[in-house]
Amino acid sequence: MNVIDRLKGLSIVDVKQYCQQQTIDATVAMINIEGDFNISTMIRNANFFGFSKVYNISPRKKWDKRGSVGTHHYTTIQHFYNEEDFIENNRDRTIIAVENNIPNFADKTVDLFAKHNLYYRPVFVFGSENMGLSNYILENSDEIITLQNYGSVRSLNVGTVSGIVMGFYRSRVEFLTNKI
Repeated sequence: MNVIDRLKGLSIVDVKQYCQQQTIDATVAMINIEGDFNISTMIRNANFFGFSKVYNISPRKKWDKRGSVGTHHYTTIQHFYNEEDFIENNRDRTIIAVENNIPNFADKTVDLFAKHNLYYRPVFVFGSENMGLSNYILENSDEIITLQNYGSVRSLNVGTVSGIVMGFYRSRVEFLTNKI
């Protein structure tokens, strides 16, 4: 088991219970993510930053779990075969699409680092690197966040972006809840 020292020797059930006690009421979703490394990275990031669940929306359910270094045992993962079922199951959450700037949705788009308040039960949705998010997801999102690009590269790896978003959001939760 690849766990922090204080969890070594505990059962999978005990480690999962510990992780669930550390979570915040925030989830992430990945839609048609290519590459098992990217899937594993998102699950590892969710585990590391204490997100309560990961949704995998994809026609395929199986993936090579080695890259998750065991975090798939301690992080709740729910699979959906299509976007419509995912949206319907998350109507009670704030759906936050994470995407490059999209002119058609400029009124719903904000820069991640300019956003300083907390969302109500957020689910951050990440799309594939090649196709991004569908219009269906963008239309059904409450907000779209983007990362400001200061360089020449068009985009970042989806696993990298998920870590930035989850880390930033968790830091906001900690800062704002401890300040009150």
